[in-house]
Amino acid sequence: MASDEITLGTVVEVPAGRGIVRFFGLTSFSKGKWVGIDLFVRDGKNDGTVQGVKYFTCKPGHGIFVKLSQVTDVSNETQPVLAPAPVIARPLGHQRTSSLSRGPSARVSPAAPASPRAASPAKASGSSVTPGSPLETPDLLAEEEEEPARPVTPVRVVDDQELQELRARIRVLEAKRGDDARHVRELETRLAEAESFVALRPKLQAKLTQLQTDLISTKRELADAQQLSQLAESRNLDNQEQLEMAMLDKEMAEERAEIAEAELEEHKEKLAMIEVELEVVREGGDPEVGSENVIKQSLAYIQLEKQNERLKEALIRLRDVTHENESEQRRRINEMEKDITSVDGLQVQIDDLKMQLDDALGAEEMLVQLTERNLMLGEKIEEMRITIEDLEALKELNDELEENHLETEKMMQDDINVKDAEIFEQSQKIVSLEDSCQDFESTIVQFRELVVGLQSELDTLRTETQSAQHESATAASQTAAMMTLNLKLQSSASKNQARNIDLEVKRIEAREARELLSIIQPYLPQVYVESDMDATNCYLFFQRLALKIDLINTFVGQAHNLPECLNGPVTELLVGVCEMRGRLSNLSTTCKRFAAVLRHCDVEMFLNIGRFYPEIAPMEKRIDMHIDLLRREEFREVECVSDAVKMQSQFDHLAETYFSGYEFDLGERELGYALSVDHDLEMFAASVGLIKTSVAAIMKDEDVEADMGDLDADETFFTPLQKLLDQCRGARVLSKKLVKRVEDLTQESAALKSRIVPQLQQLVNDVPELVNFGISLAQQLMPHLGDVRSSKSAFQLTTVLSFVSQTAASTVGKGKDNASTSWQAVADFISDVMHEANSLFPLAMEAENVIKVTGTAPWVLRVDEIKAATAINVEAERKVAHLNEEIQGLARTLKGKDQHIQESGVKIELMERRMEGVKKQADHITELEAELAKAHKQERAYEEAMEQLQADLDTLEQDNAKLKAVVSSNESKAPTTGIQPVEHENVPVEGSLETSYLLEQIDALRGTVRFLRTENSYLRGQDLLKEIEALPSLREPLSRLPTPPLVASGSSDTSDSDSDDTPTPPTLRTLAAESKLLYRDVIKYTSSPRVVDLSVLKKKRVEEEEGEEKAGTRAWLPRKKTPAYQVWERKQEGERLGRRVQALLERTNTLAHR
Repeated sequence: MASDEITLGTVVEVPAGRGIVRFFGLTSFSKGKWVGIDLFVRDGKNDGTVQGVKYFTCKPGHGIFVKLSQVTDVSNETQPVLAPAPVIARPLGHQRTSSLSRGPSARVSPAAPASPRAASPAKASGSSVTPGSPLETPDLLAEEEEEPARPVTPVRVVDDQELQELRARIRVLEAKRGDDARHVRELETRLAEAESFVALRPKLQAKLTQLQTDLISTKRELADAQQLSQLAESRNLDNQEQLEMAMLDKEMAEERAEIAEAELEEHKEKLAMIEVELEVVREGGDPEVGSENVIKQSLAYIQLEKQNERLKEALIRLRDVTHENESEQRRRINEMEKDITSVDGLQVQIDDLKMQLDDALGAEEMLVQLTERNLMLGEKIEEMRITIEDLEALKELNDELEENHLETEKMMQDDINVKDAEIFEQSQKIVSLEDSCQDFESTIVQFRELVVGLQSELDTLRTETQSAQHESATAASQTAAMMTLNLKLQSSASKNQARNIDLEVKRIEAREARELLSIIQPYLPQVYVESDMDATNCYLFFQRLALKIDLINTFVGQAHNLPECLNGPVTELLVGVCEMRGRLSNLSTTCKRFAAVLRHCDVEMFLNIGRFYPEIAPMEKRIDMHIDLLRREEFREVECVSDAVKMQSQFDHLAETYFSGYEFDLGERELGYALSVDHDLEMFAASVGLIKTSVAAIMKDEDVEADMGDLDADETFFTPLQKLLDQCRGARVLSKKLVKRVEDLTQESAALKSRIVPQLQQLVNDVPELVNFGISLAQQLMPHLGDVRSSKSAFQLTTVLSFVSQTAASTVGKGKDNASTSWQAVADFISDVMHEANSLFPLAMEAENVIKVTGTAPWVLRVDEIKAATAINVEAERKVAHLNEEIQGLARTLKGKDQHIQESGVKIELMERRMEGVKKQADHITELEAELAKAHKQERAYEEAMEQLQADLDTLEQDNAKLKAVVSSNESKAPTTGIQPVEHENVPVEGSLETSYLLEQIDALRGTVRFLRTENSYLRGQDLLKEIEALPSLREPLSRLPTPPLVASGSSDTSDSDSDDTPTPPTLRTLAAESKLLYRDVIKYTSSPRVVDLSVLKKKRVEEEEGEEKAGTRAWLPRKKTPAYQVWERKQEGERLGRRVQALLERTNTLAHR
């Protein structure tokens, strides 16, 4: 009976009898949906209450709960609902969500597509599965949607997503906890090393002091030795110089001796000649002449004898001197040799001292390094202590999280992982079988459509056979073909029926397996659930992922009719599909390698790999999505390739981290090499076929002009290309055989020996050159053909052949003779690949080159450990660990309080020191206030003095006015007396009373100005100096032109002097007028002293501080408002008045001298 036909109040029949439906939904005493029935007779088991939970109300013995499959509808006699379904409060640890909510959505027949389902705690929506569907099972029907009219039993369902997040967090925390423990152990070892270095520090310091003393003594000895060596070297140099001088003297004496010997020889020859002449004279001749010659000869002979005697004496003396010099030189040489031996001994001592000094310096450097290392270790110890404290805080947080979530995780763990994985595998198998059934059904539909089309054609043919008999014969033949097709359809339908029966049997087996797992799962020990569950899931995950990827690869190849379609026209999509198949094959091989390693690895690695299962589990969803898209014929190749590349990069990282260094995956690696060769050859064939198809299409295009030149396209392009495809086809046959052989060995848990792997790797390294040739040529040729079509230019075969030659030279033709053509180079390369494959395949077929991969599975080794662990009282150990953690926590709390007390003491001492500083500041402030009061009193005194000076200045101005009046009266009297101005100019100044009076007035005014200036500067200067000292440092002085020197002519800088190019000689009247003006300016300058105005500067300083606090900018101050400019302006004005006074004096003196 279907779930949509069950309503409350329906009269139904069950094995116990007839009754009325009072309840339908989930219960707490068993999983699945149950039907509560109020029997008409007392053949029930309860009154609607089971295990303390009331589901409905009926008479005692009339209530019974049965499965939906045991219910038969009798009538739709509606009865009043006695009681609503109770709220079932189940423990959080035993709450389960529907298995279909976590697995993929169930597929149904094309006539009734399944709607997505969403589970919630209040209600569950079901799919529209028809009662007659082959996917209808009791478990699925128990989870179908209920009608809105009946009340729904609210069930507390834990959100899978939240559960997954909690489990992921727990796994992350466990991983962090393990890392923290390892880190703590490392820190402890480093701390022990640091303590050992601290213990060695006194010894090193003592050794350092000893080495320092030795170094000092060694330096002293080295200095003495250096002095001795320098002295010996100086002596040696002197001896060498003396020896050189002696050698020079010896050489000179030898030269002299040689010269003397030469002279002696000459004299001997002369003597012999003389003797001969003497004998001749004696024998005969003129007596007179002879007497004369005898006389001459006798004189010459005497001279020669004397000269010979002198030479003999010289030779004797030279010999004696030479003997003396030689003896002296021998003596000196002996002394020098003795000195050299002593110098050699000193040199040995110097070398020893240098070695000792180097050792001392090395020890000092070593000590410095040890000191620096000690300091670094101390800093590292402090950092480690801080890290340990942080880790302890993290550990406490981890303990809290474990206390909060450990029970929940343990209670829900036994309801999830293993059962879900196995059920998911069964469901995947069912889904694959359903897919095959749907494919067969779609085939049947296509055949039926074909039959309908054939029948329509048969009708038309029958109408035509009425006019012609030969058409009736063709119609009969088509009828015979249709009959054979109908027979084929009938046979395929019978086969589909057999497959459906097999599918139903496998579903029954899967349901029994799920029930068996639900029964066995509570008996599993907690140790297995906590430690081995993730590792087992990881192993199954890799196997399942490899099978799914192979499934995608197989169906994609079938959909595109690979590799048969490579013999015809090839498109760019087909090339992309070949590339995708190669990447998926690599990913599948990687998963198989991981599964093989996990199948034979040790227990520790098996458990460690289970730790990252939550991280890699979501990858399967992407593969499931692509399978679903493939099922719906919406497969996206580009997205699949991108996902495969991402997963491959992650798996490569896992392989380098966890799966490297093992030989258990030897067979899978060899299979990956063989598959790589096969897919590379397929990729080469696809790229070459695309090139052939594209060039043939553009040559057939009427809009494009083909420029062949003198070449034949078939002979130079298409025939060599077809030969390459034929060679590639032969090479693929060999690669298929090699793949089949390696697959058979892998299924038998065997592999080729390691000595064959290098040959296989060499083959794998050679084949990608062919792929590079095909892809590079296609990448160059396809844009060129597109440009030819778009520009409608002529297609040149020579350009294509140049592309071929360039690509061949850069890929397969590297290092080869250029005499062969590019096509021949590619063909030779393929021949080499085939030769390598032919030499490798017989080796792979020999039994002596095969080894058996043996090893015990880690889960088998874990059985004894889990049994031993279950024999231990885990709860008692957990309590003991919890108490130990509490003790450690209390100890840490005490340490923290002690540290807090110490910090508080330090803070108190610091506050006391600050209070003392504040007291000193307060005393200083009081002193400053007293000084400020004194300064105010002094300021008032200065103000009174200034008032007095102002009164004196007023009196002086009055006197000045009187003087001016006297001078003006004198000037007014001057014209009335009838005296000419020229006469006054000639009057001497000393004799003029008026001029002397003016000079006296000027001197008096100058003294007055000097006195007032000094008094004013003294009175105003004190406060001014204090304020200036309180000011910040002045900016850089303003750049101004230097003051020009005063001209000797006495010209002033007034407007009158500047306007006249040739100054007129001064007169007494002009001097009087200038003195009046000068007197007025001087009085004005002295009576109104310019004190530096600091109010503007203070105001700007306040504005600057406010501006820095607000916007970080400084207030602008005009140049004329700065104190430096005011002081400079005052100084310039005083210098100007001084120059005017000096000029007036000079002019007055010149007038007096005239």
